[in-house]
Amino acid sequence: MERIQSRRQFFQSCSLRFGAVALAGTRLGEALTLGQTPAQPSVGGAASGTSKPLVKVEQALPESHTLDEAWPTPAQIPYADRVQYTGVAVAKDGSILALNHGENHSDPALGYLRKLIQKPAVLVLDPKTGKVLRSWGSNMFMLPHHISVDLAGNIWIVDGALKNVFKFDANGSKLLEIKGKECDLQMPSDVAVLKDGSFIVADGSLTRRGVLFDVNGVPQGDWGRRGEEPAQFHTPHALAVDESDTVYVADRENHWIQVLNAAGEWKATWSKVGRPACVRFHSGSVWVLCNFDASKGIVRRFSPAGELLEAFHTRPAKTQGDYEWPHGLAVTDGGNTVYVGFILTSRQILRYRRKAR
Repeated sequence: MERIQSRRQFFQSCSLRFGAVALAGTRLGEALTLGQTPAQPSVGGAASGTSKPLVKVEQALPESHTLDEAWPTPAQIPYADRVQYTGVAVAKDGSILALNHGENHSDPALGYLRKLIQKPAVLVLDPKTGKVLRSWGSNMFMLPHHISVDLAGNIWIVDGALKNVFKFDANGSKLLEIKGKECDLQMPSDVAVLKDGSFIVADGSLTRRGVLFDVNGVPQGDWGRRGEEPAQFHTPHALAVDESDTVYVADRENHWIQVLNAAGEWKATWSKVGRPACVRFHSGSVWVLCNFDASKGIVRRFSPAGELLEAFHTRPAKTQGDYEWPHGLAVTDGGNTVYVGFILTSRQILRYRRKAR
């Protein structure tokens, strides 16, 4: 695989492929280490003209979690080569769901194979050993992006190439398929399920909006458009909802988390969190994975009000190994255990455990 040598080359290749010219304005030297507090940008008010303050994100925290080197990366996978793990989730029975690109290795400079992945795209792993317990999803996906599990135990997967959204039961049997071509989804990136079973799809890099569906998958409306103001987005890359149906949108290229209600009304913006690749809600906290500098991924835990509670890097200190592009995030055990899936060259799932206090 051809490697991207720098962030600038990566952004240039993305611009060529997706036409995302706004990427050229991303500042390469942004300070995002845990020991620094970057300045907050100026952001306008809501559509009504009322200005609301940004939530200040403090960075000066010790590393909260450490790599669990005793947990193996997934063993006995049904592939000859290592695969790109674009998503990871925890099933209701505690098993780990590893979403992967199979033989369809994607690269920002080279694109992806425009054919269905023949091997199983979902590996079900033993949380104790990393062993593959079973697998499913053959000949179903082309470029699966994120995977999540709702409160009922259903499994949701989006595919940016097919433009489709899938809902499965705990055994991998398909319950629902939203065909993006029939409802104008251009590049769906993630799903968040509300308490009543309705759900929101983030339509990521092209239409830059959230689309609301009822429990049967019928579109009910949408919100958001391209921009850098409240309730506007550049790349809504992942979604999460809490117990009150508050929606947290990881807007990757705007470098922030936007907080809205299910109707798309803006509540707050958490600024300067890097390039958020994934956001998940677990045990009363909002967890954000950022991969702003490829090998320098950071996981942060916030309160629902935006207070930064703890954080850690996905690449251990003084390590020369390949930790490129953390992308998928799953949290379990009250936040004591965190799983991260890596794409591009790293191609692994790693587990991190909270340090003893």
